[in-house]
Order: sequence, then C-alpha cells, then structure tokens
Amino acid sequence: MVEFIPINLGLHKSHLLKLTEEYFTWINDEVQQRYSIDTFSIIGESILEYAEKTLEQLSSYLPPEGIYYLLQVKGKIGGMGALRKLKKDVGEIKRMYIKPEYRKKGYGKAMLEQLLKKGKEFGFSTIRLDTGKFMDAAQYVYRSAGFQERYIYPETEVPPQFQPFWLYMEKSL
Repeated sequence: MVEFIPINLGLHKSHLLKLTEEYFTWINDEVQQRYSIDTFSIIGESILEYAEKTLEQLSSYLPPEGIYYLLQVKGKIGGMGALRKLKKDVGEIKRMYIKPEYRKKGYGKAMLEQLLKKGKEFGFSTIRLDTGKFMDAAQYVYRSAGFQERYIYPETEVPPQFQPFWLYMEKSL
C-alpha cells in the first residue's frame, strides 16, 4: 500500500534529513563524476548542513502555499516530494526523490501525480521544476506527464555553476 504523508517536522525530521542527505549526496557524486564540480565549495557547507537549512525552508510551505510529502510503501519510507508556490498561479516541484530500491515500480509517477493534483487544488495553472541532465529516469517520468523543456526561470534555486548541466521544465494544468 502506498501513502503520501504530509510532513510534520516534529514527527518526520529524521526521515526527511536522511532522505535529503541521501538525495544531495547522490547529486554531489554525479556532478563531481560527470562535470568535475566540487559541490562543497559552491554551497559553502556540508551536505548535512545544507539539507537541514533547506529542509526548514521547504517544510514551512503549508497548503495552499505548498506541501511536502513522505512516500510510504508498506509501512516503510520510500521517498519524498514537495510542491511550493512561486507566484500567484505558478507552483514548483522540489525534492522529488525515490530511494533506489523503490525505483522502476511506479512510485515516482505516483508522487508526481499526487503533487500535480495538489497543484490544481491550490489553484496553480502552471507547474515548473528543475532536474539534472543526468537524471534520465526523472526526465522520463516528467515528460510522460506532459512536462516540456523551457528556459531557466528566475525563481530557480539551482546554483549558477550547475545551471548548464540542468534542465528546466514546465507543465500547464
């Protein structure tokens, strides 16, 4: 059974920190291997410190400004995904991450569908996201849901050094 659990930082902080650290470590390893970019020198802090800082910010978005979910599969945490408001009718998907052992089972698609459903409920007419060019599986899920590439958007949080290696996508709801 799959559940989307809206996060409560008091209850879920350790799960979210672990997932976020795993997610950023994976990105760091890929960026370092593929593009020889030292993430630590760019963000100026450890992955755990960055994860804690961004976790506080993302978890502050509450409906209808945003929502942050844990994906639970048969009682175990399998991933996470967030949606936040960028401006009046535009939302952004953030931190969509499915643990490796849960991939290729439809959970990424299910999380994306849940976030898009919430985006409609919140009154967003457009949803944006960013994704690494190396994230082939994520791109497949996004394209399958109707996302199309677009130019970088001003509200992106992607550091300038990473921007040439990232894709920016958008979908009308």
